[in-house]
Amino acid sequence: MRVTASAPGKVILVGEHFVVENEPAVALAINLRALVTVEDNEGSDVFYSKNLGAFVEVKEGRVLKGAGDGFEVLRPLVKIADILRQYSSVKKPFKLTVNSSIPPASGMGSSAAVSVAACAALSRFFNLDIGLDDISKIAYEAEKIVHGKPSGIDNTISTYAGAIIYRKSEGFIRLDIQIDSAAVIIADSGIPRRTGEMVKQVRDLKKRYPEVLDPLYHAAGHLSIEAARALEEGDLWKLGELMNINHGLLSAIGVSNMKLEELVYTARRAGALGAKITGAGGGGCIIAIAYKKKADNIARALKKVASRVYVLEATRKGVSIDEVVS
Repeated sequence: MRVTASAPGKVILVGEHFVVENEPAVALAINLRALVTVEDNEGSDVFYSKNLGAFVEVKEGRVLKGAGDGFEVLRPLVKIADILRQYSSVKKPFKLTVNSSIPPASGMGSSAAVSVAACAALSRFFNLDIGLDDISKIAYEAEKIVHGKPSGIDNTISTYAGAIIYRKSEGFIRLDIQIDSAAVIIADSGIPRRTGEMVKQVRDLKKRYPEVLDPLYHAAGHLSIEAARALEEGDLWKLGELMNINHGLLSAIGVSNMKLEELVYTARRAGALGAKITGAGGGGCIIAIAYKKKADNIARALKKVASRVYVLEATRKGVSIDEVVS
């Protein structure tokens, strides 16, 4: 048997970092996807990432061998397999292969998309009938291994796609967005970063200066609500302005750097309505929103200073089973 599933990446339009402390954030699924294939294997379970050149072989909970970053990189997927296998009568070994178009450590939800796609593929392989809520929850358990204390927004948007406004204590609401005229331009700084480390850095700063940062967090929450309204109203100019304000808040909490600032201001000068850090910051990517007719001009400008540039669109296709071969 062979099962292939896929799930989309994401960008945070507004609200990253602040969402960890229970303020709302808005996320948008993008048309870059992670593919995971699970197929029959002999003797043991094998987990392999084409993108990272890592593999690990596991049998009855024991690591037999690995290469690349091996077990550390693939441990979230081992966790997902362990969880699902508990509920299945199917005990046969498998080979799991990851092939993702979402760059890792870029703020585009690579690890969550891989976990969501792996959960969908493994559940079908194990003949389990689980819903989207279960896929998202299991992927969240895997995200804990990667990020320590994740917000939950990455696995949620990768599972359901479209756009959501998310609050940790309340879950998420799907948004009826009107942005068909918008291009989503993403520029990669070329600087890798680890989300867990950046989240800890910001939380430590907040602990040191709570009376200063509490109002800032509160303002960021209101900003996310206004941005959600702008998406539903199709008001791209308002959305862009709010994104610019949000970038200033992220700079204030110490997650920007000179390279990210260069990318943000290059995009704005080239015609973007709004541009900001997306994700944890310290590296990774910036996101710009623009009318489609401006996208090529913005991309050309960014290619002069970015390691990679993507001109993308929002997607309403969430996690899916793409192929099943018995």
